[in-house]
Amino acid sequence: MKSFEYLCLKCLESFRGERSISAIYHLFRGKKSSQTIQDANIFSLVNVYGLFPDLNRNFLQQTIHYLQAEQLIREVHSEHCEVTDKGKKQLSDGEKLYYLAPYLNGYAYKDKSLTFWKRYSLLIQTLSNLAGKDNTFIPIQYDDNIQGWVKNYLLSQKGSSKKQLLNDLFNETTSMLSQLPTNQATVFALKLSGYRHTGNTDEQIAKTLKKDSAWIHVEFQSALHFIIQSLEEKGAASNYKSLFLICRDLLVRPLLTETTQKSLKLLHQGLSLPEIANIRRLKESTIEDHVVEIAMQIHDFSITPYVKEDDVEVIKAVIHDLQTHQLRRIKEKLNNLDISYFQIRLVLTRMGDSDESKQPAGS
Repeated sequence: MKSFEYLCLKCLESFRGERSISAIYHLFRGKKSSQTIQDANIFSLVNVYGLFPDLNRNFLQQTIHYLQAEQLIREVHSEHCEVTDKGKKQLSDGEKLYYLAPYLNGYAYKDKSLTFWKRYSLLIQTLSNLAGKDNTFIPIQYDDNIQGWVKNYLLSQKGSSKKQLLNDLFNETTSMLSQLPTNQATVFALKLSGYRHTGNTDEQIAKTLKKDSAWIHVEFQSALHFIIQSLEEKGAASNYKSLFLICRDLLVRPLLTETTQKSLKLLHQGLSLPEIANIRRLKESTIEDHVVEIAMQIHDFSITPYVKEDDVEVIKAVIHDLQTHQLRRIKEKLNNLDISYFQIRLVLTRMGDSDESKQPAGS
């Protein structure tokens, strides 16, 4: 089984027929919509969120068709599939081949790690070539913002020689990579470019390590996420001074989308959801989406102004009873109670990973 097939199976097992194939597509690409963000959180799939931002929908469909042909999944209704017993066995076998590191978290680190890598890789290439007396190299990053950052960084480090800067980065990177599994450290190192050396592609590394290229990409992302997570820890600014400087501004970025941050500021001013919708010229349902996102990311954000504590318990009981996250089924079970989809979604965001409805059926 190839790694991408395994990851699709993993998502389908978590969704248990409650989300469509399109939900997997949006999840892998890291779509910044309320629905996809909520899916990543309530189905415990934040690790694979945004893992394949350039995923082709046809490629995903071909993989789904293959899984169906192999009788690893079956369609329960249009575009909704569940994993068969045979598929569960394959999934169990796949876990031994494709171990997903606990620090892999696309939702938390996808954007931060991408910017970090662009800065880091260009900085290493630049310092390596300058140390080798080559000023005519072709930069591996064409982004003007990234090139500008590297130039400003080097200007701010005028007191240190290029060789010293490179040596400091080498020592810190070596220390960081020594804490990773060998494959992840190797993939990271092989992708670096330097003096008279061009970094390897995923396909080239896959051939060297005898793995498929999709898994090489996962291993690389895992390494990046580990680095970002490590640099967020207390003491990182002194223990990894050079690496920390590369992403200091990235570490303080909130997970909330920009539009949700604007709604949060208005909530802090004591405005109601209809008032915020009016001010921002958005639908009230859109502001509700923002509140759900806020509730997911800010754990001390109270949801009681939007759903009574008694109703929270009623909704939780129904979710446990039905073993589902499907809003329609939960709403139907609540029958004539005056509880909205918005309120159900808020409760779902506050149900932790121990929530029984997240566990695979039969577990």
